[in-house]
Amino acid sequence: IDFYDNQPCIDLIEAKLGILDLLDEECKVPKGTDQNWAQKLYDRHGSSNHFQKPRMSNTSFIVSHFADKVEYQCEGFLEKNRDTVYEEQINILKASKYQLVADLFQDGKGTVPPTHTSRRTNINIRPARPALIAANKEHKKTVGHQFRNSLHLLMETLNATTPHYVRCIKPNDEKLPFTFDPKRAVQQLRACGVLETIRISAAGYPSRWTYH
Repeated sequence: IDFYDNQPCIDLIEAKLGILDLLDEECKVPKGTDQNWAQKLYDRHGSSNHFQKPRMSNTSFIVSHFADKVEYQCEGFLEKNRDTVYEEQINILKASKYQLVADLFQDGKGTVPPTHTSRRTNINIRPARPALIAANKEHKKTVGHQFRNSLHLLMETLNATTPHYVRCIKPNDEKLPFTFDPKRAVQQLRACGVLETIRISAAGYPSRWTYH
């Protein structure tokens, strides 16, 4: 059965020396820039069938996704990927007088141990300012690195279960009631792979019993 394989496009984005990997590498360079990252992409993936360089731009690139081609502007990618959060700000939130806020920013190994609970009043006594720990490396991970880790965890969950998918199709872009745009609906069905799935199913089962 012939079917469309999207693995080359996935490898282009997240494999070793892929788009995200080169982005993380450029973020580690002291004087890394968006333009240098774009040039590395051109040099590395210029021959890929899923990667294109626009003719009139040196700071953007095109990825041929399953649904369609998408052009990405490189400006601001490094700054967003670094997602810089100063340790002083994190430490301030860890020392918050509000229990919920402080717990959100506590590390697994550096959490404050349970405090003494008064037997008479049943009030939890908590230090006003917990001891601050050293800079946490988790906060220095790039957005791309966190995205790949999250995606791998999702794939492990999907592979360990039997998922059932529900595809939500917008009947129209104007959010009007009782209005159905057939052309727009078919575009969404094709983009999310429903039509391709139906075609593969039809090719795998050429003959069926007729039910009454």
